[in-house]
Parts: sequence; C-alpha cells; structure tokens
Amino acid sequence: MSLLLSYFDGSLNNGSGLARLFLAGFLCGIIGLERESKHKPVGFKTCVIISVASCLLTLISITSALYYSDLLANIRTDPMRLAAQIISGVGFIGAGVILHRSNQIISGLTTAAIIWSSAAIGIACGAGFYFLATTTTFLILLVIKFSNVVTRLGRRLSKHQIIDARVIIVGSETIEPLLDDLREKGYLVDNVNIMDDKKNRVEVTIRLRVKKNSGVFLLYSTLKHLEYVYSVSLSH
Repeated sequence: MSLLLSYFDGSLNNGSGLARLFLAGFLCGIIGLERESKHKPVGFKTCVIISVASCLLTLISITSALYYSDLLANIRTDPMRLAAQIISGVGFIGAGVILHRSNQIISGLTTAAIIWSSAAIGIACGAGFYFLATTTTFLILLVIKFSNVVTRLGRRLSKHQIIDARVIIVGSETIEPLLDDLREKGYLVDNVNIMDDKKNRVEVTIRLRVKKNSGVFLLYSTLKHLEYVYSVSLSH
C-alpha cells in the first residue's frame, strides 16, 4: 500500500490526469478505428467511451484514496476499489453482445473481448502504467490483424472440417437410423439438435466432423440417397 501511494504521490495533478485520459482515448481509438473499418458493432465511439470512462474512474479511485489517507491517519481506502468494479460492469456490457444462433454458432466473443480490453487499457492509463497500456494495445491490434492467418493455418493442419447439416426426415423413428448411417460411413457426430416439424416431419440439425478428403458434396450425396430424408441443407 505504501509503495503504491508513494508512486502516485504528487503525480495526480490536473495535467497528469488529462494526459492519462487522452492516452486512454487515443490507444482505444486506434482499436476502435480498426473495428470500424471491418464494420463491427463495437467501433471507435464505443471503445473510446469505455476506455476514457474506465480511466476516469481509476483516477477518482486513486485520488480519493490518497486524499482521505492524508486527511485522517486512521482511514485506509483501497485505491483500486472502483477499478475492480469496472471489470464487473464492463463484463455485463460485453455479455450483451454475445449471440447464440440457432445453428449452434456463437458470435460476438471478439467484440466482447474488445469491450473488456478497452476497459483494461483505460484502467492501466489511469493507474499510470503507460508502457503496459501501449504494449497491450499493440498486441491486441497484432492479434486482430493476423488472426485470419492463424485460423487458416490451423484449418490446414487439421485433418477434419466442421459441417452443420440440417436434415428434415419423415418420422421421429428414423432419427436413430440417420445417426447410425452417418457413423457407419465414418462421419463423427459432435452435436445433435432435434425439432418437430409439420406433417410428421422432424428437423435434425447435426454438427459433423468430416475428413477433408470427403468434402461437402459427398456428405450431401450420402444424405440425399437415404430414403427417409426429405431435404438437406449444409453449411461449413
């Protein structure tokens, strides 16, 4: 505690506070512009607001702790108490942008991570860790820039590809034969979602791991030749 207080002692004047606010806005503004260029829901405005507000709350928390510790010797306040609450509040915001679609695909995780990271950078700037805040911003931009390259490399190294199959079959009693037929032909079933349809039909959504040399067209042909299959829709 004494080490932290001595680090900030006399450094939290108006000029220093403004510099930290502007640095927080600048760093997360860069991240926001990158997201804006890709037409993502969290762009420049959101990143800057979250970062600057987090920086402000951190400054208030630290300054208040210093003020009251100097005012009365028996008062001890955690200088990072407000900053700790920022993480919880921003986590709530980030959870709101994560969507679970009907085809078992989850979207918005990167957007939620950007929101959380903007708050973290703001806290770092407010606490005076300029180098760490700048390095974190650089690393985030680096990961966003080259994530597609790493993803493509991972897909090339993988022996399987993921395919979502939406199959409408006649009668619920044909669900087990459908899954058995797929397993017999070497397809790995990861997830199954079943929903009743009209006219005694059942919609079965299956996530399959398919060998790369098999491909989508072979799977489509396999499903279409099953006599109890009414229609097939594939995506990967």
